[in-house]
Amino acid sequence: MLQLMALEMAIDLGLDEDMFQASWHWMKGFKKRFGLALRAPTRTGHDTQGDGEAALEAFSARVESIMEREGIDVVYNADQTGVNYEYLPAKTINARGENTVWIKCGGKTKYRATAMLLADSTGKKYPLFLVLKTTASKIKAVVQDNLKVRQGFGKTVWKQVEPLQDRFQCRLYGNPAAWWNSSISVAFLKYHFAERPDRATKKVMLLWDDFSAHFTDEVVACAEELNVVLEKVPPRFTWICQPADVAWIRPMKSRLRKYWIEMIRRQVRTNKSQQTTFKLVAPSRTTIVQWITQVWNDLPQSIILNGFGKCRLIQPVVDVGGVESDEVDKEMLSQLIAGCAVDDTIHLSDDIDTQDE
Repeated sequence: MLQLMALEMAIDLGLDEDMFQASWHWMKGFKKRFGLALRAPTRTGHDTQGDGEAALEAFSARVESIMEREGIDVVYNADQTGVNYEYLPAKTINARGENTVWIKCGGKTKYRATAMLLADSTGKKYPLFLVLKTTASKIKAVVQDNLKVRQGFGKTVWKQVEPLQDRFQCRLYGNPAAWWNSSISVAFLKYHFAERPDRATKKVMLLWDDFSAHFTDEVVACAEELNVVLEKVPPRFTWICQPADVAWIRPMKSRLRKYWIEMIRRQVRTNKSQQTTFKLVAPSRTTIVQWITQVWNDLPQSIILNGFGKCRLIQPVVDVGGVESDEVDKEMLSQLIAGCAVDDTIHLSDDIDTQDE
């Protein structure tokens, strides 16, 4: 965002791209001149690459053995991922030494949706299941009616949500936490696998991570009825054994960040023309559904196949450069979204100064 703001300021001053490019060296000097540093929380892991390779080898061998024994030709992978209404960066530029850093945004940092992705080893993608946050009724009978008739939504919200399913070719469910559960798992299996023409004679395999709502007695019984073999992805090793985590989710999240930044830039440009106090407006429910379905639909078949290939579930495919970098996004947001009111705290021990990199 620092780069974007500098370029926009240069345009306002009448400078063209040949005269000023806001290069990496300029940004480094700018941060040094004003005593600024990148701040970010840190994380550590316990499993090594060698551990992951061993888990992958055992997992792929087990899948191959089951496929041969059961006569399975097609492997599916489903994975859920959280989608935030606001993609705040992991880093922000701030004066050095301060204990508290204010991360400004549009007030919906706690709002999220859950997206369940599904694709198979032929590269085919399937309609998304999205779980959105909705308020639960205090009347038990109404709650049960909402679950049975309106996929968790109340009557008023359902009138707004139901048309979005046909408009964006997805399925929408609602609950107070916007979280996946076993009843949605059953609906997911029935929606995608109940109408298979060869269901009675041909088994398929579905790879799912070891999440409790994926393997309840009700879900397992439904899978058996639909002739679907459920196979758990090794816990702690989804990053190397699950196609979605290996190849699909990162480019999707990168594109979602680009949509969010473009929305902020439009709001900033509008605010400049109106000369009013800037207040960021977070995306609506409809916009979030549109963004998620659009990035999934735009994901190339080559990336889907690349995920299965890297997990050794099909023959390796040529690696594709479909992952869009999000490095700019992490540096770019602090000044665009001034004027809103949400904060976060980063301790000095988590202070990362990349000035001398």
